[in-house]
Amino acid sequence: MASFYGCSGKGSKGQLSEQIISDNKKYGNFISAADKYLSENDFSGAVLVAKKNEIIFAKGYGVCDLQNADAGSNTINTVFEAGSLTKQMTAAAVLQLEKKKKLRLDDKIDSYFPEFERGKDITIRMLLNMRSGLTDCINAGAEFFPINIYRAIEQNQLFCTPVDDNLVLAYLPTAPFIAKPGSTYFYCNTNYWLLAKIIEQASGKDYHDYMTKKILKKCHMTHSNFEFQNTDAKGYVGGVYYSIPAGLSLGCGDLNSNVLDLYRWNCAFISGKIVPKSVIKKLRKSKGYNYGFNCGNKMIFHAGSTNVFNSYNSYNFKNGASVIVLCNRPMSECNATAVAGKLSKLLMR
Repeated sequence: MASFYGCSGKGSKGQLSEQIISDNKKYGNFISAADKYLSENDFSGAVLVAKKNEIIFAKGYGVCDLQNADAGSNTINTVFEAGSLTKQMTAAAVLQLEKKKKLRLDDKIDSYFPEFERGKDITIRMLLNMRSGLTDCINAGAEFFPINIYRAIEQNQLFCTPVDDNLVLAYLPTAPFIAKPGSTYFYCNTNYWLLAKIIEQASGKDYHDYMTKKILKKCHMTHSNFEFQNTDAKGYVGGVYYSIPAGLSLGCGDLNSNVLDLYRWNCAFISGKIVPKSVIKKLRKSKGYNYGFNCGNKMIFHAGSTNVFNSYNSYNFKNGASVIVLCNRPMSECNATAVAGKLSKLLMR
């Protein structure tokens, strides 16, 4: 197969064909079973499965936009909201800046946010590994924000409008803690929102500008962006399209991407082109949450959700397999993690 930015696949720098099907006969049974499973279960989105630097199967299913007949069908080029897959890249940016000695992982965050007194108890490493004890500004917004502010955020979601870029920082000092910093793991979007702000201070660049130059361009992710709702696909709940407002999703869930670009990311990251190879070795041996990934059994993975979209990305060190799933339906209708699990089982047959 032709070169695919350090991976194997058909096509070139621009738009690729609407699907990639391996001509390797040993994957024939997997391809047939995967396509049958996705078609029969009314999957809506796009998937990509690769093994040992070869794309085995990549295909789109369902329509881009149920309310716009002209939008067409989902393909492997279709851009979706990738949600919390953003965290992998935010963590990588922090590690890049650590390598350049622009920051240290054991820095206390009060040096970045002097108005946040409790920041003296929290390190950058705690933010990266979800051990800060902070309340989640998205999943527990009613606890993080005063009730009137939280209600206003709900309205922003329904009307698809952004919130103030510094809203999280404004209410950080008064938000309750759910645990003593460093004492336990607790998944929290606030951690990665703060990391995005730290990236800005350490790099001297806007977060999105830094990420576009140092992550997207470096990985040749030519169809990805960090622009609010700039996607090809749309999803709906009860006929309504809504997403996490820009300003809240900074650093923790604002990536828009397609399955091909996410595969490019996997290839570049695992090869050590984005972060030092020592990081990859650590992740291979890790358990729990580290550097934007769930780790365990020589596998790294993450899922994401932005109300009407959900996503999944994994890399298995044991067999070199990537499984990427992007859906333009809410998790209750089409669960990317469950789909990825089924595809992984089919691949192992």
